[in-house]
Parts: sequence; structure tokens; C-alpha cells
Amino acid sequence: MTTYQRYVRTIAEGSAIERLVFFSDAVFAIAMTLLVVELHVPTVAAEDLASALAELGPEYLSFVLSFAVIGAVWMSHHRKFRVIVRYSQALLRLNLFMLLAVASVPFSTAVLGRYGDVQLSVYIYAASICLIGFLLSAMWIYAWHSHLIDPDVPVDVFRYVLVQSFPIPGIFLLSIPIAALAGATAAEITWAAALPISFTITRVYRARV
Repeated sequence: MTTYQRYVRTIAEGSAIERLVFFSDAVFAIAMTLLVVELHVPTVAAEDLASALAELGPEYLSFVLSFAVIGAVWMSHHRKFRVIVRYSQALLRLNLFMLLAVASVPFSTAVLGRYGDVQLSVYIYAASICLIGFLLSAMWIYAWHSHLIDPDVPVDVFRYVLVQSFPIPGIFLLSIPIAALAGATAAEITWAAALPISFTITRVYRARV
């Protein structure tokens, strides 16, 4: 056995998955908390407060949207890492890239809140959500084929979890050409359907299997 093989066996790979999970949870929590930093109390006269708050409506909506999306991604990440029992360097890298995208969401949310009627803001936001979702799915696929998942997990459960992972990033990916063809508002309307469509697809798949 070479030095590198011993390194991989003793250090680079293993079953102490807790630190990865704790670190990931911290990044999710910080990203969700930072979303509210962009919501500022307007400095106006008391009689103008209602109209000033109304003007911040797009920023409130982008905050709620991002909180819901990051929350859904965290729940998906949590479910997957209940049965991912080993790690490898490749899995760590995929997780870090996914967390990089998660950490960028407060920025893309701020851009969307201020420039929601501009197509570029839609491209930036949708791309960040797509990247998170597809990297999370890539981790799940990699973990399965690399035998990092609990062997008691059957293949039909693996497929079911995979089906759960695709609708939300898929809808955000679809919104990019919609924004290009029909404008930013049309793309943003499709986002409102992301969670209901995800639940529907999951339920239909569950009924069929």
C-alpha cells in the first residue's frame, strides 16, 4: 500500500460525517439570517410609514422566497445526510461548492429585491438556486454510486429522494429562458409555483411506485 493510499484510507475518507453536517448547518443558518439584514426600517415621517413600507414590498417578497427556498434545501440536505454515513474528498468538495452557492443567496436576494423588474436580476437569482439544487443532487448521486450511503437504503428510496430534488432547481432553470422571452415578471410568477409543483410531482411519483 502506497503512502497516498494510506492517507486516503486513514485521513481523506472516513465515517466521521458529523463535522460536515454541523458545518453545513451553520452555513445554512447564517445565510438565512443574513437575508433579513437587507430589510431596513425606512426613515420617514410617521404619516409616510405605510407608503414607505409598501415600496419595500419587492424586498419583503424576495426575503420570504429565499427563506422558503433555503429552508427547503436545508431539509433536503438534512434528509440525505441521515443516510450518507461516509465521506470522501470528492463529497466534501461537492458540499463546499453547494455551500458556496448557499452563501451567495443573500446577495442574489438583495439584487432581486432592488431590481426585480430587470432580467439580469432574475438570471442571477435563478442561477444561484439552480446551482444549489443540482449540486445537492450531484452529491446524492455520487454518494450512492460511491457506496457512501447506508447499505440498508434500497434503490427505490434512492430514486424517490432524487425525484424530490429536481423540481425546484428545474423550475428556476426554466425561468431563465422565460425571463429572456417574456420578461422578469413572467419568470418570477413561475417561481411561485415551485413548491406546489415539487409537492405534486413527488406525490404523483410516490403514488406510482
